[in-house]
Amino acid sequence: MAAVRFCRIGLCAVLLLFTGYSAVSASPPESIRQKQSDLHALHERLRQKRQQLGFEKLRESDFKRQLSETSDSIAMVQEHLGVLQQRIAGLRRDRAHEQQRYALASAAFERQRNVYSKRLVEMYEHPAQDYWSVLVGATSFTDLAERVEDLRLLVAEDRRDVNARNLLVERIEAIRIALDGDFARLQAERRQETQTHEQLAALVEQRQDLVAMAGRQRQLVADQVTNLEEITAQEEAQLEAMIRQREAEPELPAPATGAMMWPVSGPVTSPFGMRPNPFGGGNMEFHPGIDIGVPVGTPVLAAAPGKIIIAGWVSGYGNYVAIDHGGGISTGYGHLSQIFVAVGQDVQRGQALGASGNTGRSTGPHLIFEVRRDGTPIDPNPFLGG
Repeated sequence: MAAVRFCRIGLCAVLLLFTGYSAVSASPPESIRQKQSDLHALHERLRQKRQQLGFEKLRESDFKRQLSETSDSIAMVQEHLGVLQQRIAGLRRDRAHEQQRYALASAAFERQRNVYSKRLVEMYEHPAQDYWSVLVGATSFTDLAERVEDLRLLVAEDRRDVNARNLLVERIEAIRIALDGDFARLQAERRQETQTHEQLAALVEQRQDLVAMAGRQRQLVADQVTNLEEITAQEEAQLEAMIRQREAEPELPAPATGAMMWPVSGPVTSPFGMRPNPFGGGNMEFHPGIDIGVPVGTPVLAAAPGKIIIAGWVSGYGNYVAIDHGGGISTGYGHLSQIFVAVGQDVQRGQALGASGNTGRSTGPHLIFEVRRDGTPIDPNPFLGG
């Protein structure tokens, strides 16, 4: 049995619709419907791009807000650093002053202690003539007691002076130690704030880069939106012109039953309607046309007069030609090896459209021939005559 050649037309038809083509002529004609479909796709792309532009604007705004917040934080840290610097400078002055006071008080304490020590030595270990004269010069016991008490009070006063100066030295030392602690804490706080400032400065640079990047991306998308708007406007103008032209053209009468000629001469290898999947799997599929087995290079003729609405590659069909015959009827010719016509061209019945082949999804050389009414595949056989 001779090999039967099939086209997986169910899949081809789906792929064909995905491309925006439909081998059908209706009112409006397929070219207008195709333009409307293209325009719809453009509007959808434009909507998505506008949505993306809105997102890019929000993202840029958010980056700017983050940059502003970081800049405000840096300003606060700088202000705090300025305050810390002033406090540190004040503490330096206070420390220098207290250091000077401590040195003076320590020197006075040492002098007073030396005086007190010397007086004790002179009084108790090596009495000086002056002290002895004071005691010897007493006129009575009472006078002697008074003079001894005076000397004791003098020594006690020296001791009080020594103690007072020692307390002053200790207080000054405590103040100096407290100032040193405050100074160390302020220095540590300044180091921490300086580190925070450096981190924020690095963050500012990063966020400046993000703002710049977001601005460039927003501008890019904005340019894309503008470009799509211009293309959409052009497509809308073209569609309007096509509709006006279509309205001015007389409507072709629909081909009558039996008025179409066979596009090629050969056996029908796969009929219209449900059939087993020729690529295997055991499932049934809908076949929207008839397959006619012919060798590669066989001339393919127009089944009826009309206007070319598709002439090019269509997924699944390979090289494909579709003719608008008027009245909602169109024919399609697939798997061609060559195409001889162009979109918009008027063709006559029997005019060569191309050469048969094995392009697209096909199991071997053949022609798929379709008839459609308002885009819906119908059985070609009633239309085919002599």
